[in-house]
Amino acid sequence: MTKFILAFILCCGMTAAYSQSETEMTPRAPDEVLKGFIKLYGDASKATWSVTDDTYAASFKLINMPATAWFDSTGHRVNLVVEILEKQLPAIALSYIDRNYPKVKITKAQKWTDDNKVNTFQAELKTKTETKNLLFTSRGDLVKELD
Repeated sequence: MTKFILAFILCCGMTAAYSQSETEMTPRAPDEVLKGFIKLYGDASKATWSVTDDTYAASFKLINMPATAWFDSTGHRVNLVVEILEKQLPAIALSYIDRNYPKVKITKAQKWTDDNKVNTFQAELKTKTETKNLLFTSRGDLVKELD
């Protein structure tokens, strides 16, 4: 009888431990948002979720690069940002940076895609005293500088 009780307690403990870890892995987003993510990117449990004003942000890896996708409450993706390599910036953008910021290093490059599938590129430049962000069109034309 003692072995049975011990085995029962052990099984209950393992079940509770397993269900606890399962809860922590489950994304905290509505079903419609999860369905939208799964449709575009697959396994939603590999994303880290956050919520701001009815917009759900999923941070995950896309082609081994950090990415964040924003969804509205219906599961429609409204924006996607993926970190890219510096050399993946449009050639015209790289030329603009070389010409106008010759001694500045690109510290981060990102590709933004909105819900209309329009791409914008962002280059973060770091000087000794400041950081600038430049936004470019998909062709590489400068949109604006952000300080």
